[in-house]
Amino acid sequence: MHEDIHENTQVDYPTLSAFADGDLDGASASKVRMHIRMCMVCREEVQFIRVIGNGLRALPNPKAPPELIDEIFAARPGKTEVVALSVPPRRTLKSLVGGALPSLAASAAALVAIALALTLGADRAMAGSSILTLNKTRNGAMELRYETVSPLAAEPSLRARIRYWVPDSLRFTQTAPGFSTIELSRSHPGRFQGVADLPPGTVYAVATVEDLEAERIDTNRGRFWEFIEKDELGRPTLQGRLYQMLAAKEIGSSRVVEVAERAASEFPDRPEFRAEQLLFTRMTAPSAGRDTVLEVLTERLDRLDSAARQRDPGPLGIHALSLYAGLLERDDLATYWQDELTSSYPRHEYALQARLRWIARSSMSNREKLNALDRVWGLAPAPAIAQIGLPLAYETADSVMTEIWLDRYASEPVFRDLWLDVEMAGRMIEVPNLRSLAEAWIVDRLAHSRNWHGVARPLDQTRANFETETDESRARLNLYLGRVHLARGEVAAAFEAVGRAYEQSWNPEVVLELARLHRTAGSSDRASQLLALVLVDPVAPVEPYSASVKEWTPLVPTEAQLRAAHSAWREHITSSLLDEPVDMAASLRTPSGNQATLREVTGGALTLVIQRPWPSLAPVEHLDLLEVNAVSLEAAGARTLFIAVDHGAESDIVAGPVTSPPSHYDERFEVWDALGACRGSQYFVLDTRGSLRYRGEDLATAIRSTLVLGDDSVLSVM
Repeated sequence: MHEDIHENTQVDYPTLSAFADGDLDGASASKVRMHIRMCMVCREEVQFIRVIGNGLRALPNPKAPPELIDEIFAARPGKTEVVALSVPPRRTLKSLVGGALPSLAASAAALVAIALALTLGADRAMAGSSILTLNKTRNGAMELRYETVSPLAAEPSLRARIRYWVPDSLRFTQTAPGFSTIELSRSHPGRFQGVADLPPGTVYAVATVEDLEAERIDTNRGRFWEFIEKDELGRPTLQGRLYQMLAAKEIGSSRVVEVAERAASEFPDRPEFRAEQLLFTRMTAPSAGRDTVLEVLTERLDRLDSAARQRDPGPLGIHALSLYAGLLERDDLATYWQDELTSSYPRHEYALQARLRWIARSSMSNREKLNALDRVWGLAPAPAIAQIGLPLAYETADSVMTEIWLDRYASEPVFRDLWLDVEMAGRMIEVPNLRSLAEAWIVDRLAHSRNWHGVARPLDQTRANFETETDESRARLNLYLGRVHLARGEVAAAFEAVGRAYEQSWNPEVVLELARLHRTAGSSDRASQLLALVLVDPVAPVEPYSASVKEWTPLVPTEAQLRAAHSAWREHITSSLLDEPVDMAASLRTPSGNQATLREVTGGALTLVIQRPWPSLAPVEHLDLLEVNAVSLEAAGARTLFIAVDHGAESDIVAGPVTSPPSHYDERFEVWDALGACRGSQYFVLDTRGSLRYRGEDLATAIRSTLVLGDDSVLSVM
């Protein structure tokens, strides 16, 4: 028996067991559901009961003897007519060779399309739609049914990856790994199903489907299939919407705005949705209607503020009011609600964030800030505290304190970022007192980085992209490890580490580091060979590499070495090029508003496609890299095509001008499907035949692929 500290009620084992089996009536089930959202002990107990129950139900049941069935249900007199089926004559391989032998892939696709046209209906089959339904079963598990006419339809089995959210009483976040992977079994061509055992109290979940190699992803044409908790009338609950909005932040800003706008219309008195809507829209440029918009927003804030003072809006509502007021530069209200949050809910995630902001902005010394953070950590350990405390710790060069904060940072793997792990290593090796600690951290990361996130791999990331990102991270870690060894005079170990980095990545910085090591060791020939690789890299960098001309002046690669480097680059790039067919009839809307096919837009030219969720999402460094390489791309006969899924966040905020290049719009996700996109921001290369040669997330690699496929003169030795 467990006492509920929130409602002062008792939830006994029989009640939890009945709830787990779905045997409670609506009111009682609702009360228990609210309880387990706030109580980890009871939530885990319900989950345990369900696991045991599912296991018992999975045990085989003995079958009655056939003769017993016949005795109970005697056969009816009479005879059943047999309907004859017309079967076409069997065609032999010899009869097909005369020019009518289709490819195996085409045959499989045709059979799947026919099967699905019969089962799903011709309209849906011809439309090429994929559908994933997520339904809570009676005992609380999640049942998934997937129907598709995509290439995944011919797979014998698939898998679904799920990200789920369970409300927590203290933190508006996930406190345990919220990920699940299940296998979907095929019942018919293009039809798959499976059951995921999600924790009780799950209010929101998103899912994606992929093959067992995790190479192809189906995410509902750029959106994720989702489950959201609903009330008795079939309307999304407040908790469901709040966590849907939290999940949307992992998908993209435009998705946040979409969810916030919908939720704000359903819960007009809740400030959470208005605040997020305002936060994720743009207010950059003056406009004739801007003052009017700001006046409307200010009036809305005053109404929400007045209503909140007459009731307890809860920690999320208080945080939202403080955020909303701050965005509208109402500092008096922002401070009032922030103080209210920290005093009324001192252990809540948002209260901790408020304290962290105050600590970060204060004029205290790093030591004083660390002491303050330590007190906050004592209130409620949270990943954000460790992410702020760790950089402050290694700035003090105190190895003991840094190790404490590193352990705290490492204790929350779900919330860690792969690139942040690497950045931490790079910063620590710069401090002599911390190099031993950095070395241990790097070795540990290298030991586990192949499965850094496991099922927590982002839902919109294929395994191919994940492996590429992992290799780059491992190369960076090995590079840092080599620097640690070199600082201690361990030259052989440094060679080994940087050599591994070179095998994992042809990043010019890695190549240059290895060249510098060879030069230091007296191997000038090998050093100049590696230097040649840097010099003939097809992509011109935005920033020059760290080596100065003076440093390398005595070491000049020979013409033979430059030619060899040129050939090596070509082989390295071409070995990973794709050759996939693309539906060039996919339709886009041009910047002028007309419809055009992908074939018409590319004009049969070599094309570098830059895809973004909306036009303004174009990192400056990417635009700079394109500008630096514009002459080479033009010499290669290549076009650059910018594609946006939509126009950006639609809101009542007056948006500023879009400064990025004009975009074509893929509003119906036709080009998304044609190119096999899986993320909002990706790069593609189409050759003159209209075949896809590169799909990935690294612009430099996309440019290299484009240049190699183009005019050979751009790769001439300089």
